[in-house]
Amino acid sequence: MKKRIIGATLLTVVCALLISNVIGILTFRSREMDAARNTLQELLVLMDAQSAITEPDALMDQFHAAAPDKRLTIIAPDGTVLIDTDADAATLEDHDSRPEIAQAEGAGWGEAVRQSDTLGTPMLYVAKRFADGMIGRASMPLSSINSLALGSAAGVLIASAVSLLLALILARRTANRVVLPLNSVTNALQGVLDGKRTADLEPYQKDDELRPILRNIDKLMERLEGYIQSITLERDKVGLILDCMEEGLILLDEGGKVLSINRAARNIFGFSEGEQEDGALLLTRSRRLREAIALCHEKGSSILLDVDALTEDARSLRLFIAPVAGRQYEGQSVGTSILISDVTELKKAEGIRAQFTANVSHELKTPLTSIKGFTEMLSSGMVADPADQKRFLTMIGVEVDRLIDLINDILKLSELESVVIEQSEERCDMLEVARETATLLEPSAKAAGVTLSVEGVSATVSVPQSRLKELLLNLMSNGIKYSESGSHVTAQIAVREGKAILSVQDTGIGIPLEDQHRVFERFYRVEKGRARKNGGTGLGLAIVKHITQLYGGTIGLESQVGKGSTFLIMLPLAEEQKQ
Repeated sequence: MKKRIIGATLLTVVCALLISNVIGILTFRSREMDAARNTLQELLVLMDAQSAITEPDALMDQFHAAAPDKRLTIIAPDGTVLIDTDADAATLEDHDSRPEIAQAEGAGWGEAVRQSDTLGTPMLYVAKRFADGMIGRASMPLSSINSLALGSAAGVLIASAVSLLLALILARRTANRVVLPLNSVTNALQGVLDGKRTADLEPYQKDDELRPILRNIDKLMERLEGYIQSITLERDKVGLILDCMEEGLILLDEGGKVLSINRAARNIFGFSEGEQEDGALLLTRSRRLREAIALCHEKGSSILLDVDALTEDARSLRLFIAPVAGRQYEGQSVGTSILISDVTELKKAEGIRAQFTANVSHELKTPLTSIKGFTEMLSSGMVADPADQKRFLTMIGVEVDRLIDLINDILKLSELESVVIEQSEERCDMLEVARETATLLEPSAKAAGVTLSVEGVSATVSVPQSRLKELLLNLMSNGIKYSESGSHVTAQIAVREGKAILSVQDTGIGIPLEDQHRVFERFYRVEKGRARKNGGTGLGLAIVKHITQLYGGTIGLESQVGKGSTFLIMLPLAEEQKQ
């Protein structure tokens, strides 16, 4: 065994060293090739930058001074060699057939590694098409790169030899340490067979890792009876866990017959207790389910399946179908397990989130597109008249304000949705806040020709003043926006049956009946053109709804087209006013 451990260790080390050395040398040579390629490219870029018209003699002198160990060739567009630093250009044939030249003529740059027809040695060629159509080609022999790579190999071999020697020493020590404890285990097992205690066979060493193992072997026979009892209890525990699971679980035998259905699965599919045989009906309701079971066995891996029509109420179910091999349930072989989760609410939430994301993207894109268009027209000089420039800048400001309002509303809505019903210690008088809000909106109401008024009695609610003002601002400003000149917007506060009742009534354009159930949705607008003209973001009523629900209130709407709308908010009174 010691020889096998040492041999396996040395073989592993040798393979690892061989692979790492080859990869290291190849990586080193690749880096040197990249460095040489970059050097040649930099020389050609420098040559091309000297003048708009290539002067071969001057370039040759400069190239000699900059890189005396490298070769430069200047080729005319027809392939004629004009000058070569290492050969007489007159004796050289046309180079238009050289691969690096052809690449440079087509793409601007060319590269090749091949045997030089002139010098007879392997060379690295890099070619560049100059600004005037001439082709410049710089090259260097591969021998210098190969010599560097071979030079590095000597150090690698020395390091490998030292590593191999250390590995041999460590492998011998490891083999000795592994084999020595096995002798103790052998003696302990023999003691069990002989009916002796392990303590009688060999004293335990203080720091011996096998000490717990030897103890367990010594007590093995004593614990067998306890293990059997534990297994029985564990089986009962597993059965209890399966019945308490929220997810449904169905076990099928290898022929597709139902072996077991837990309580959650029975509730999902409407199977009463004792109707386990009818569980087979599940497998005939959905062709997709039958195909998925067959496919999971064919592939030998689990399959995730979403179905919507297996239950009477057509709930969305997510089924995790997995093949089972080598397991039994009550003496019968299990072939398939199906874990079932009800994801109806999850899919609804995903749909709402996807729609919200799409709406946000659309709403953000509109002002950004306008801002981009205005700025491009201003920056391009298309708008030269100062009056037009001022008008465009004003329009940009309007779009920026609209974008800021939209982002602020999105943040407010996100904040409101991130908490549950809040128990606020702050109190405020709804009538007082309504009057403050009306004062803020008075200028815009006058500009629109709308009469704004607040009526009613004091009503103290457990809502922060800032959020109540936000609610009132959205309702009252909507009444102003969607009312014609000469209309009225009235906020009225009343107290009834322990509730503070706020009604905001306007005599504006009203909301069609088919739209009334959707006005509290995010980004929903009855009249999109008018809402955009008035600066609406489509989130105001959604914010109102979330604030109301956050503090335990309800919201309602009554409206008729051409006669106006009334929004009714009911919030619990603060405890001190109830008393």
